[in-house]
Amino acid sequence: MGVPPSSNSRWKEIVTGKKTYTLKFLAAKILLGRLIRNVNSDSSPENVAKAVAELHAIYTKNADNASAKEDLQTMFG
Repeated sequence: MGVPPSSNSRWKEIVTGKKTYTLKFLAAKILLGRLIRNVNSDSSPENVAKAVAELHAIYTKNADNASAKEDLQTMFG
């Protein structure tokens, strides 16, 4: 499975904490914790878009990582 486009609404649900998953990819797990806290304190559309871009970028950069692939399968099925 490839990395879904950042325009996929599931990314927004993930960074806002509306959808939660048990992630295997440690770097993304740490990043996501920070992003959710950041979005909870400032839920402006710009901040949410920035959070989506950061999370999408880490998965795009590590798309060949086994843990990242497993996370993408879990999140986007």
